[in-house]
Amino acid sequence: MANVLRQRNRGADTRRTRMGVVHVPKTGGMALRLALLEIPGSYGGPLYSDVEFFGDKIYLENTPSPKLETVASVADLGLVVSNHSLVVGHYAASSLLEAGCTTIAVQVREPRSRVLSLYRYWRSLPDSEITGWGLWGEHVARQAQLLPLKGFLQAPQVWPAVDNLIARQVFGFRRTRLGILGGSRSPSRSYARLADRLSVVEWSSRSDTFVERICEYMGESTVPALRRENATETVGEEQRLDPETVRLLERFTFVDRLFLERLTEHGLLSRRTPEELDEDFRATAARLNFC
Repeated sequence: MANVLRQRNRGADTRRTRMGVVHVPKTGGMALRLALLEIPGSYGGPLYSDVEFFGDKIYLENTPSPKLETVASVADLGLVVSNHSLVVGHYAASSLLEAGCTTIAVQVREPRSRVLSLYRYWRSLPDSEITGWGLWGEHVARQAQLLPLKGFLQAPQVWPAVDNLIARQVFGFRRTRLGILGGSRSPSRSYARLADRLSVVEWSSRSDTFVERICEYMGESTVPALRRENATETVGEEQRLDPETVRLLERFTFVDRLFLERLTEHGLLSRRTPEELDEDFRATAARLNFC
């Protein structure tokens, strides 16, 4: 599969290529967006979220302007894709493909670390940013400001942003079942179809490589530099990652971790050992004031 991937990168027909870059929240995507916007024919807003991103239509229906004006339907995305060769945003890969993208790129991160970063990020938001998202802000993001991490993970309303978001955003936000992956020897039909459309998958620790590979695939000789480090600000007191909290983190990232393992097994993502991923998690926890 790794050889197939290299052949794909060299053999893309840039005259017809329409690449969708899936920006999974808290995987370094804002720095990438700024760099990718330097590529001719790229699009990174103002439409930046998928209608499915909210998880429940009640949140979408109660999102006020101007935030609502950044949310795209598949039809909206179709118009964007028809006029651009590269589109980046908080979209599901499935929506990008339905909108006309021919290939998908996604940057990923150790899933437990992503949840810790999301929690600290939401704690750092000003009140105006929370209220600007309407019901989503008050019911979902607000929980990070009101509750310690364990309580946040136990709050039923936070699932759209926490429950195996990496896999859900790639396959479609409403899909969380293990069946989307199948076994490592016998992938599910939906996973096999998706894997065939994934051209670039990288770890967030290798963002420079991610941009280089996108440019190579798109036939761009000039590689934009990453000029911004979108580090999560640590706000709030030190918190202890007790065994129950760790189990909650593992529960909400179980499918994500299996998905990344599948990508590794099939040569689409560079291998990181379980020990390396655990060390990543421990380092992130320490940096974000968890002990």
